[in-house]
Amino acid sequence: MKKYLFTAFLFYFFQHAAFSQNITIKGKVVDAQSKEGLPSCNVFINGSTIGTNSDLDGNYQFNNLTVNEFDLVFSYVGYKSVSKKIIAKAGETITMDVELVPSDNLLTEVQVKSKRDKKWEKQLKKFRTYFLGESNFADKCEIENAWVIDFEEKEDGFYAKAIEPIKIKNLALGYNITFDLTDFYVGKDMHKLGGNVYFTEMTPSNKAKLEEWFAYRAFSYKKSPVFMFKSLVDNKLAEAGFSLFVPKPGSNAVRTDNFDSELGKSVIEYESSKMVGLGKSPELKKIYVVNNLEIHNQSVKSELRTYQGIDYGISWMQVRGNNVHVNKEGVPLNPQDIVVSGDMDYLKVSGMLPSDYDPKSSANEAYFLKFEKPPFAEAVHLHTDRDAYYQGDKLWFKAYLNYTSFAAKDTASKVLYVQLINQKKEIVETQKLEVSNGFAYGNMIFSKELPTGVYTLRSFTNYMRNFSKPLFSKSFPLLARNEKFEISKTETEPEGEKERVVAKLESYDKSSGLLKFAFQDLVGNALGANFSLSVGNPEFMPEFDLNSKITENLSLSDIDKPMNKPFLMEKGLSLSGVFLDKKRMPLKEEINIFVNNLQNFSQTNSDANGNFVFNNLTYYGETDVYLQPVSKKLKEPIFIIKNDLNYPVVNSIFPEYSSKKIVTESSYFEDVLPENVAAAETKDDVPQKQKMLYGRPDYVVEENEINRNNGIFGIQNSILKKVPSLQMQGGNFVLRGGASSVFNSNAALILIDGVPMGSINSVDPNNIARIEVVARMANMYGDLGKNGIISVFLKDKKSAEADFEGRNFTKVSVVGYNSPDVFMPASIKMTNAQNIPTVYWNPEILTNEKGLAEIAIGQNLTLPMKICIEGVTQKNIPFRKVFFLK
Repeated sequence: MKKYLFTAFLFYFFQHAAFSQNITIKGKVVDAQSKEGLPSCNVFINGSTIGTNSDLDGNYQFNNLTVNEFDLVFSYVGYKSVSKKIIAKAGETITMDVELVPSDNLLTEVQVKSKRDKKWEKQLKKFRTYFLGESNFADKCEIENAWVIDFEEKEDGFYAKAIEPIKIKNLALGYNITFDLTDFYVGKDMHKLGGNVYFTEMTPSNKAKLEEWFAYRAFSYKKSPVFMFKSLVDNKLAEAGFSLFVPKPGSNAVRTDNFDSELGKSVIEYESSKMVGLGKSPELKKIYVVNNLEIHNQSVKSELRTYQGIDYGISWMQVRGNNVHVNKEGVPLNPQDIVVSGDMDYLKVSGMLPSDYDPKSSANEAYFLKFEKPPFAEAVHLHTDRDAYYQGDKLWFKAYLNYTSFAAKDTASKVLYVQLINQKKEIVETQKLEVSNGFAYGNMIFSKELPTGVYTLRSFTNYMRNFSKPLFSKSFPLLARNEKFEISKTETEPEGEKERVVAKLESYDKSSGLLKFAFQDLVGNALGANFSLSVGNPEFMPEFDLNSKITENLSLSDIDKPMNKPFLMEKGLSLSGVFLDKKRMPLKEEINIFVNNLQNFSQTNSDANGNFVFNNLTYYGETDVYLQPVSKKLKEPIFIIKNDLNYPVVNSIFPEYSSKKIVTESSYFEDVLPENVAAAETKDDVPQKQKMLYGRPDYVVEENEINRNNGIFGIQNSILKKVPSLQMQGGNFVLRGGASSVFNSNAALILIDGVPMGSINSVDPNNIARIEVVARMANMYGDLGKNGIISVFLKDKKSAEADFEGRNFTKVSVVGYNSPDVFMPASIKMTNAQNIPTVYWNPEILTNEKGLAEIAIGQNLTLPMKICIEGVTQKNIPFRKVFFLK
């Protein structure tokens, strides 16, 4: 986690204003020595747009003021500024005469400019960073008289002072700012900034510019402490998008940048209901702020990335004495005691608003909606290898997920549901896929007995159900083995989707089977892409226009904002049930669950009715998990697992396919062949080996070479010790010389008993028979194997279960994530070998930095061929393109 120093942004310019009516302030400004009036002296309420100039004799006057407690500032070039505290009653008239003393720093502009050198210019850039910030707002601010600022660098920090008020033109918010700098210091642990500030409205060049200013002003307000204090006073903290957290007492753990993993471990949620109390008067409130208060503001985006996958504002606040006194608008009376860092400090002076800014202005709020951070939402699209299938066939697919904030993909849903639905609106099959980096892929086998007709493939995450956007749905016909659709012999490439991606098939070499693709934007710049590829016989790959498209399915531009979100985001698999004693009475107890053969475990508590739920689990396929009461006194426990299949209501519309079918007496299609063929190779004390598609491995880590004492780290070290060319990068195995891409995917493929897995985290070191490493490219696994393979073979299940004997475990059989198969060209057998519908399928192809990709699809394939690609660019722009090779 990026650590933010508690930099002090002293809000001297926040006015602690109470409200009255018809207050008049008048007086005269004179030279302290000559007693002569000073004309055109700036007189203003500090931090506001309320100000005036003295007349030729030095007289000034304010009428009908609505604030009764403020600082009145007198500023005149060549003189020291003066600030006077004003406390008035409703209808009162106050006379305030002021004498100004000449400043000691009477340098001319020419004299100052002559001293400015490269060192000063470097210091000015540093000053701008701490004074205006580094946001796009800061980029739109101009310091018009920077020559009045001088700097000093000491051992304890960086100082700045100005001989005259600094003039700032804030083109982001539409204000001219006069900033009389009284305090500026940047040290190791503290940043002080204070002064007297006067705002004047700029004149917009057009209505659009005014609307932009309104929007950005509202944006700045919602990033300010005042907005949070106002939300607390109004008891609308959660409604405004705020969540508060504090360090967990007694926790000295080093914080990571994954907030979800830290919650409950090093940081806990803070109860805000008792933060607001009565102030010194009925118009005031006292807010208690605990030390190191962590503030999450989900109402606005943030350019800072404090936590992985979180793009909203994260700030920290400390208050001297722990109490902030505010008025009913949330404006603090003791701003000098408030210290903030993070998002609330990010905009600095470039996001500063006058104290008389009206956050309730309908114009400000209306235009802010154009810039408001949308609710986090997810969308999914499935690219299937074809649009029509046979009884006994296999469907291959890749899932692409999109997010309103793609920066949050690492902390988004990890469980994707894929369902097959028949025309009776019955769910025939449900798969759960593990989402990684916004992608997932898998396959579905249709039995020979599955009735022909139209089916729907539906996909969603649980969190998607909170929104009105339709779930992904794609219909397709399931044909009898002697049927196919009539395909036009003159079929041409369909129009590409209207988008910003130009995908080109550069070349195809039939003898080598090498396809080359190039991706560019509309002006010819290279685009990185992650895409899936399907190649097959066009006679068996009809193109149906009625199915939804990737650009439509992944669009979140018009996502609604739900009133509530009852469907939770799943960060892993869940297992729920009821815990009973041997008399079948419910128990309220702590329970352990062990998955992946004791390698990973989690704890939870059952409630008074015995109900329990384990969340964020990871296991694959049909597997056994083990439940155990923590209390050793509980004998013969009973665990009843719930199978709550609370899936969304099926409302699929099944289309009619107008394309004409061709029916023959003989079959086009025969059975699917098994992809992995096991062969018994027995040696002394060596378990049965499996012949793998990659052939002979480059390295083998035998059972007696595996470090079983340090869990996953022991496995990693055992492999690293054996394979000198192997490295660990971000928890992934990376072989030197492995291919890389614009998506930085250079991790080796993990196989566990021949099944592709995302990692080895689910493996028990005591259950490993051997590990094979392929350091070369494994072409038979497509792009998945281009960076090498780590292949783990497990012992037989019976010997692994011996570890559980006598430990009061209850074994439960469950189904976890579906593990995808590896596509093999010979996976489909046709009566005529030239009729294979899908010759090649690859779900994970990545371009290089030049937007190029090369894929070997097989030598001397029979033409014609239909090629379909779908994917997203590095900037998450979806695309689809179909090519024909004739």
